[in-house]
Amino acid sequence: MVTAKRQQQRYTNRDRKALLARFHASGCVNEKQFSRENNVKYQTWQGWRKKEQQITSSKRHSRKATLGGQGRKPMIPFAADLLYYMRERRSNNKYVGVFHLMQWIRRHKNDWLVAYIAAKKSEEVGFESLRCLLLRFCARNRFTHRKPCVSKLSQVVLDSVWLGYAAHFHTKYADYPNSTILNAEVTGLYFDMPPGSTLAEIGQPSKVDKVQKHSERVTALLTIRADGMTSTKLSLTLCM
Repeated sequence: MVTAKRQQQRYTNRDRKALLARFHASGCVNEKQFSRENNVKYQTWQGWRKKEQQITSSKRHSRKATLGGQGRKPMIPFAADLLYYMRERRSNNKYVGVFHLMQWIRRHKNDWLVAYIAAKKSEEVGFESLRCLLLRFCARNRFTHRKPCVSKLSQVVLDSVWLGYAAHFHTKYADYPNSTILNAEVTGLYFDMPPGSTLAEIGQPSKVDKVQKHSERVTALLTIRADGMTSTKLSLTLCM
């Protein structure tokens, strides 16, 4: 005969705090009897009593079932400082690569770097492991490799211009409701792209007709309302 497995009871932070407060208010001395009367396993109750100060002082949401702090600890203890350094360089339109992160760690966290490399099989393996660790750190914080583009103005100047124009626009058109203000964006779409190369016999020219050399282009007009309402969807306008 197969016995039914006992279903595990789930307690929230609110439940733990309420039961602990009820225990102290009741003046009960026999903890085993109290746990039995409140349908709580005695082993579970003992665990709560050991962590009573942590449970009662916790500010975690009452609907949560844990006190927080679970999961694997981060391998980079200075992750916040490293992320700040990356964002600061990007805000100044500077390159950011794994090499720059290694140099920052060497300058500011050299003790940690020495201990990390010493724990590996060799120095070469240690630096390769560090490179992979930093790449995972970048991906976890939404940093990806992208092709750099040149900007004539810094991002700080561009942000100030954008904020100034936004203030001027909303001051000038303050009498208009947001539902009547439309933001339009024009972008080009290319289709029937020709191949980048063609098969040609050796010694013969690789010329192609002009009609086949250039792709077709259409202009798309994207429009959105200033109030952000998407219930009345604005159609996409295409111009040949």
